[in-house]
Amino acid sequence: MSKELLTKSGIADALGTNPMRVTRFVERNKINAVKKEGKRELYKLTQFNALKKELETPEAKQEVQSHGFSKDDYILTLKKQLEDQKKQYEQVIESKEETISSLKETIATSQKSYNDMKDQLAVKDTQITSLTKLTNNAQTLNLVDKDPKRIQAAHGDAETKPERSSSDEETDSTKKPPKKHWWQFGK
Repeated sequence: MSKELLTKSGIADALGTNPMRVTRFVERNKINAVKKEGKRELYKLTQFNALKKELETPEAKQEVQSHGFSKDDYILTLKKQLEDQKKQYEQVIESKEETISSLKETIATSQKSYNDMKDQLAVKDTQITSLTKLTNNAQTLNLVDKDPKRIQAAHGDAETKPERSSSDEETDSTKKPPKKHWWQFGK
C-alpha cells in the first residue's frame, strides 16, 4: 500500500508538473491525505486523475511549457541571485571601508588638534608662571619704594636687615604698648 501512496512532490514527478501546481490542486479540490507520516502527507495517485486530465489539455501543456522551469533554469536563476547578492555585499564592504578611512582621517585630524591644544596649554602655563613672577617682583618693588622695612620682613632674610640705630630704638620706645585683649586683663 505504501508504494501507491506518494507525497505532493512525488505526484508532481509522476504527472510531469511542479509541486506547487499539485498543492494548488489539493487546496482547490479539498483533497485529504490518505496517511500522514510526521509532517509528510501521503496521497493516492488515483486521487489526481482530474489533475492528470487538466494537464493533458493543449492549453495546460502550453501553460506548463511557458511557466515550467527545468532544474537547469532553477540553477541559473539561483546563480544569478547569488551573483547579485555578492555584488551587493561587495558594495557594502567597499562603502564600509570608505567610512572607516574617513573616520581614521577624522581621528588623525582630531589627534593633531589635541596635540596643538596641549602645546598651547603648555605655553599658556609658562606664560602664567612668568607673569606671576613678574607680578611678585612688581609688588616687591612697590613695597621697597614705600617702606624698605617691609621688604626685609617679607623676605625674612636676616643678613639683609640693617643694624638698629639709636634713633630706631627711640622710636620703638615711643611706641604704644601692645593692646591687651579682654582675657589678658586679669593677669
